[in-house]
Amino acid sequence: MNRNSEPRLPATATTADLRLALEQERAARQEAEAANQAKSAFLAVMSHEIRTPLNGVLGMAEVLADSGMREDQKQALDTIADSGNLLLTIVNDILDLSKVEAGKLELEMMPTCVTEVFHSLCRQFRPRVEAKGLSFTSVLSGLMAREEVWAELDPTRLTQVLGNLLANALKFTSEGAVTFTVHAREVTNGCVALDFRIRDTGSGIHAAQHKKLFSPFAQAEVSVNRLHGGTGLGLVVAQQICREMGGGIDFTSAAGEGSEFHVSLVLQSTEPSAEDPAQDELDWSNEVLQRHRWRVLAAEDNLTNQLVLRHLLKEFDLDLTILPDGAELCALWRAGGADLILMDVNMPVMDGVAATSEIRRAEREEGCAPVPIIAISANAMAHQIEGYLAQGMTAHVAKPTRKSDLVAAMARALAGSSLP
Repeated sequence: MNRNSEPRLPATATTADLRLALEQERAARQEAEAANQAKSAFLAVMSHEIRTPLNGVLGMAEVLADSGMREDQKQALDTIADSGNLLLTIVNDILDLSKVEAGKLELEMMPTCVTEVFHSLCRQFRPRVEAKGLSFTSVLSGLMAREEVWAELDPTRLTQVLGNLLANALKFTSEGAVTFTVHAREVTNGCVALDFRIRDTGSGIHAAQHKKLFSPFAQAEVSVNRLHGGTGLGLVVAQQICREMGGGIDFTSAAGEGSEFHVSLVLQSTEPSAEDPAQDELDWSNEVLQRHRWRVLAAEDNLTNQLVLRHLLKEFDLDLTILPDGAELCALWRAGGADLILMDVNMPVMDGVAATSEIRRAEREEGCAPVPIIAISANAMAHQIEGYLAQGMTAHVAKPTRKSDLVAAMARALAGSSLP
């Protein structure tokens, strides 16, 4: 046995004492593992139960956004979408925290225009800040003031970090201003140092609360939590993302005097790219779905989600049939096959996992090529997705379902390869 894992006992301890101590240690470890499993199960259930109705809210909001409407209707729709996305952010923060605790938070590094990330955040937050009666100032300095700056980073995660800090500044500031600055400078080995600062004139943070700020579920005060809402998880996740990208996050603040948060990163510089990967994938995905009248079978028991799915795909000339459970889908697949299957997971009669297993078994027996099966599910935790792929599903798209994510997954499955 590894000596480092043995409990410490007095030199006079007997064999019976050692055996008892080992049993107690084993019991404590099992209890901790059971607690972690219970927590994971709870988070999985809560994530599913919140994501399911959100799919209807955000899905139909996306559908309506593509239709003509008056300006007042558009403003009302924006409010619905913003509120739904805020709730989704909270759910995602909880899932990201579980990834942080499990050491499974992954980054997708790619050449990124830092200047565009900055401007995109300004476009997103300036109207929200000014709508609250506050002033919004954005400042580019150093290299950023003279030219576009490109670096190897995860643009989605960087946007998540800075967006969280800007949202907090907006949330906790009732009068005054929010200032967003970025400074870039060249450093050694072809790297660029980025310094983002977000300052507000809000309520500030009492010195006694500083050490707790990056602890899960911590906010400055319970009363602040009631007033402004939120879980306090965003900062925990933001801190870990910065660490994963080789940087850090810190702050200065005093009660009643506002706050300034500082994100520092040292990243590899990259050459500007004339290509827009997101637009390239969107164009390619649309072309694949329009290439042929694909026969698509979908299993979805929720009537609202059926409606959302039809609306999201209505621009494509698909032979789309939606069934209420896995059993009916399997029967129709046996009768006429399919180019692609969209599979909900939690359904009556036969769930998505069982239906997938049935289809894969039949394919093996008949010696036919496997049909792509995409899970469209509110079960979006990492271990759940891994399980679905292990059960034979081709890909996973989380609910609430974004049209771009769904179309991209369908195109990759139908083309049998990733984006060229």
